[in-house]
Amino acid sequence: MGCGCGTSKYADPGSAAAETSKVAATAVGASKIKVHIGPLEVGADGMAVKPKFNLGIQGGSLYAMAGVRDVRDGLAAESLAMYMKSYSSSGLTLVEFLENVKAEEKVPALDDLVVAAPKIIAEVMSAIGVDIGAENVAEVEGAVYIYVGAGVTAGAYLGWLDTQGYRMVGVEGKVATAAAVAITLKAGIHEEKQTVRVVSYLTNVGFDVIVKLKKPVENGEESAKELS
Repeated sequence: MGCGCGTSKYADPGSAAAETSKVAATAVGASKIKVHIGPLEVGADGMAVKPKFNLGIQGGSLYAMAGVRDVRDGLAAESLAMYMKSYSSSGLTLVEFLENVKAEEKVPALDDLVVAAPKIIAEVMSAIGVDIGAENVAEVEGAVYIYVGAGVTAGAYLGWLDTQGYRMVGVEGKVATAAAVAITLKAGIHEEKQTVRVVSYLTNVGFDVIVKLKKPVENGEESAKELS
């Protein structure tokens, strides 16, 4: 599998959002420049009112935002200013997905993601009851993003259905057990039970992927444990 690399179309390190592949775009969101003023979101497609209260701008390679994000996608607040580049990739496993990016972009921090991958897979299994190991996965597709900047963020994802159709469970803004250096780790099953979204990032590198399963998740297979 190859890696398509370039400047990010959408930068949101707080929510680990990077739209650089078709599947990731479906799960993550829009790529155009948007201005946020309280509950208002203004962009090329017009104005929308959402259950949030933040100020800032996102799009291109810039993300500068302060306030509370859309509560439909979790309970999260932030004060961030980031510049980001993202790299789209795919693979048959999470490790292969990361290795494909590493082959194109020689960033030492990517090694930390590769090393942490098995622990992340185990933590996803513990949290949502779905095994995303090689034997159960048809494809992993999404984006790795590398960013510089400053700010703080905190959030909790409690398993309710978000705006992209996933029931995300996890934490943001504190160390997760998947890796000693991890800041965010969250995962969720899509309402159609065929894919899992996994988001994790370290100090200046992270990923947002859609894991396509070989067979749909059966009722009762998933759990609602919180990543800690």
